Amino acid sequence: MEISDKELIKRFRNNDESAFEELVLRYQKKVYNTVLRMLSNLDDTSDITQEIFIKVYQNLEKFKGQSSFSTWLFSIAGNHCRDELRKRQKELKHRSLDSIAEERKETERVSNNSNYQPEESSIQNEQFRDIEIALSKLSIEYREPLVLRDIQGFTYDEISKILNLPAGTVKSRLSRARCKLRDKLSKISRRRKEI
Repeated sequence: MEISDKELIKRFRNNDESAFEELVLRYQKKVYNTVLRMLSNLDDTSDITQEIFIKVYQNLEKFKGQSSFSTWLFSIAGNHCRDELRKRQKELKHRSLDSIAEERKETERVSNNSNYQPEESSIQNEQFRDIEIALSKLSIEYREPLVLRDIQGFTYDEISKILNLPAGTVKSRLSRARCKLRDKLSKISRRRKEI
């Protein structure tokens, strides 16, 4: 029987470091995938995931249990990703257009070659790449609830707590995000047919 998050947190607070390691093992893949889809940068994903777990480690004593641990964890992850995106936007203002264009090409190359299994069909790989590219082009306002709901499977209430938004706003953003994603996928598909 799997030990609950609540029990692992209790053990951690009683100086059992292995309890925190168990929490990391339990959530690292989901956090990693969320960060990858939020930031669309494979190079930084591992480092940022590690930074998130360091924050969690440093603040776990402050966790009051008013929400589930996963809600609290993804709230920290979301805040960290938004901070990272703001930092990148500031840095972009100070870089040359050539370096930005080169980085965009690299990001798209990485998106096209992400960790897909070789046994998957060519068509499925193409669809996954298209979704990754379209998702990376959404603003954080729409990308974040979409990743949390449709990729990570959080409920509307959990997303509302993670993003600190009313449930109605979450539903509205998700609806708009899905429409925007469909539009972007449609454009990608049309461009592919033109080639």
